[in-house]
Amino acid sequence: MSYRFYSPKTGNVQNDTQWDGRTLDGELAAFSGRSLVAVFDKYLSGRKAKIIEAGCGLGAWCEWFKRRGHDVVGLEYLEDVVKRAKSFTPGSSVVRGDVTNIDYGNGTFDAYVSLGVIEHFEDGPEKALSEAFRVLKPGGLAFITVPVLTPFRRFIAHPVRDIYFLLNKLRNRQAFFWEYRYTPDELRGYVEKAGFETLEEGFDDYERWVNDRHLGLCGDWFFLRKKSGGMWELNRAGMLCLGLLKMIFPSSWYCAGWLVVARVRK
Repeated sequence: MSYRFYSPKTGNVQNDTQWDGRTLDGELAAFSGRSLVAVFDKYLSGRKAKIIEAGCGLGAWCEWFKRRGHDVVGLEYLEDVVKRAKSFTPGSSVVRGDVTNIDYGNGTFDAYVSLGVIEHFEDGPEKALSEAFRVLKPGGLAFITVPVLTPFRRFIAHPVRDIYFLLNKLRNRQAFFWEYRYTPDELRGYVEKAGFETLEEGFDDYERWVNDRHLGLCGDWFFLRKKSGGMWELNRAGMLCLGLLKMIFPSSWYCAGWLVVARVRK
């Protein structure tokens, strides 16, 4: 069953602060070693695909796809983030749009990319996935990631957060919904209910050979992040922790997200 992840900040404040200090070049540099790279290359290399990234932020993945010869559109609903994206790259593919009401016709795209987006809808991901299905061509591919409910989050990180928010509640401090953390079965179920056929699934984080960056550890434990480091870069304690985890557990036990690659059935 999914975990409701709360923040002490309102959604608007959280949206504003999550982009602080980020740059297009910094995000592109952080793609080296991401497990997503091999997946995208597996399904999209060797051809020019028309791709939409729904919820693209600064458009780093859009730029990554463009450099590989694809035709890309990135949707981002925060106007300030769209402006920042265009300030980094005047020819940016990022436009303002709503992933639950995409302003393109049926069967427009060969591929749909959604990386850490659909979990933010408190009423569920169905509308976003329905739009993904609609705008894809028959046989089109969807790449969907969400934060995943791993054993480490279920038994360690989330109980610690629950205690923190209980103490805040006793102090009359508010908590605001930010995202769901889904199980792999839940994500697959939502995707297939929308009409897709699952082709592949797996963890979304850094490959096991990467020793100095990790989305899951940086996201869950702020004190493991390297001060003034690059995106998702670990400090010494973080690298030690990552090394120990690798020795004992599979990546799926402590990764940040889960990926489903699916194909349109229509």
